[in-house]
Amino acid sequence: MEENTTTEVPLGLGFARAQQKLKAINNTTLSSSSEEYQNMASTLVRQLRLCLDQIHSLSLFSSNESVDDYSTSELKLILTNAYLGEALQKVNTLEGRVGVLEAALDHYQRFISTCQDLGIGGRSADKLSSEKQQLSLATTSTTDDTNNRTVQKNSGQNRMQRIERFKQLRAMQQEISELETRLAGDSDNGEVEDMEEVEREYAVKLLKLKIHQVTDDMEMLKKEIEMAKQMEKMRRTDSDSRRPDGDSDFKKDSNEWRLDNSRPVFNNKGQPTRPFVLTNERQRIKDGVFRPGWALPTMTVDEYLQQEQERGNIISGGGKDPEPKAEIDDNDHNALDAEVMKQREWDDFRDDNPKGWGNRGGNRG
Repeated sequence: MEENTTTEVPLGLGFARAQQKLKAINNTTLSSSSEEYQNMASTLVRQLRLCLDQIHSLSLFSSNESVDDYSTSELKLILTNAYLGEALQKVNTLEGRVGVLEAALDHYQRFISTCQDLGIGGRSADKLSSEKQQLSLATTSTTDDTNNRTVQKNSGQNRMQRIERFKQLRAMQQEISELETRLAGDSDNGEVEDMEEVEREYAVKLLKLKIHQVTDDMEMLKKEIEMAKQMEKMRRTDSDSRRPDGDSDFKKDSNEWRLDNSRPVFNNKGQPTRPFVLTNERQRIKDGVFRPGWALPTMTVDEYLQQEQERGNIISGGGKDPEPKAEIDDNDHNALDAEVMKQREWDDFRDDNPKGWGNRGGNRG
């Protein structure tokens, strides 16, 4: 059941609900193109935007303050921009996709900026951005021999940096998992812990981990924005090529360029009586130059199966699965003896009734 996000709720409670919904979406088995998944993503976006509006109205975070000036519950609210950027990427829209992705990138940048202003993670965000710039050098190709050596050297360094960052990410995830266990009270340590300090340490480490994840997502998001812009440009070019230049003039003066079809093209002597146009396949061939030579899919596999199920072409249901055979306890001698006798009787029956014994004609053996 969808929650009512228009009702004013406390900021902490609203953020906790949004955090749980995001976790549920990340762990769901639903297809990202399904209607239920998209409804969950849209609801999450509304919840996070409501939390963000409350944060802005309260002016919680300032660049003149540090991490120590905020409580643990306030530190968790810094993740709102990061969560909103992640939620926007889950919204599946064809129209205005570039605007959605740019909004997600903007929220990611605000999250990184807030962490830098408060000194969270030290210089980790600046260090990560410089590493990303070095990684981009490895993707460039050149025919100059002097630059080839530099590219190979940068590729080796980038590979080591990727491995090191992956190890750091795994170590941070392990630390956060241990802190979650301590907060749940399942720790094997018999000492009495200050849960407030543990919760604050958990919030700070969660922010540091999110900085790493957001930095990686930002790089992929920038590439996706470029691809989406190219797709929109190709879509506009394709739509313009299918209609005459100047769509408004075409609609206004459509009768001026049409041919006069009231008279025959040729008279009895074979002379043309009006202008005519020979069939030309040039435009059709031109439109198909950059298109694949096969039919592109019009729906996903899940949509096709859903459509077939609605038509009644998929049989569902059936009987119950057979219950698994219960294992015999080794200490139950009566049951073991009964099983042995059953096997012996079956062997005797097979000896007395060979295979094909009951068949008539030439169907024996």
